[in-house]
Amino acid sequence: MASRHEHEDLAVNSQVIVSMVLSAHEFFKEKKIESRYEKMALDLVRRFVSHEGVPREEDPFFSAALYIVTRHPWSHPNPLTKSAFATKLMMKESSLEWYTESICEKLGFSVLRDNTQLPFFMDSQGTIASVVDSVVRATVGEEVVTSIVSRSVESPSHLAEKIVDQLCNVVKIVPAVFQQELYNLVRRKIEVESKKLSDQISRR
Repeated sequence: MASRHEHEDLAVNSQVIVSMVLSAHEFFKEKKIESRYEKMALDLVRRFVSHEGVPREEDPFFSAALYIVTRHPWSHPNPLTKSAFATKLMMKESSLEWYTESICEKLGFSVLRDNTQLPFFMDSQGTIASVVDSVVRATVGEEVVTSIVSRSVESPSHLAEKIVDQLCNVVKIVPAVFQQELYNLVRRKIEVESKKLSDQISRR
């Protein structure tokens, strides 16, 4: 259940959030943005504003939210560059970049790059991230108990390779083009999860 404090924060911010979402809606309507992208971008605006308050400039912020949601890993191959996107929305590329980085940092997005180095954005609260997290958790959990029983430990790099293969080639939740980038992300998650579990076991 939400604490009283959270309710108070929400009460303070609710008008601000509503007003920003409505402004963003007007901006997207003016730019004739497709409704499915608009909804995702509006939700990103809502999340950011409820966390961080009102950004300094509205239009580049709205554009960055749209840029991020149109570059989901599942949209690959999406050849539209940042400068082409900025031109299309009549925006300065530097402002678009600044707000893109700001949203990614504050809301915990991961950036995956394809072989042409174009960025694709993975939402920490999205489907891909929750599947990656649950596969890492389950795999590391099984590995920890296996190591207790058999006294043999699989290397984190081999574990990461197995997880990435499963995600990219078996369940195909992530396009195979991102295998290397995903491997680096999974390795970091394995380290965090392994430490958490070994701390848990050693506390007994």
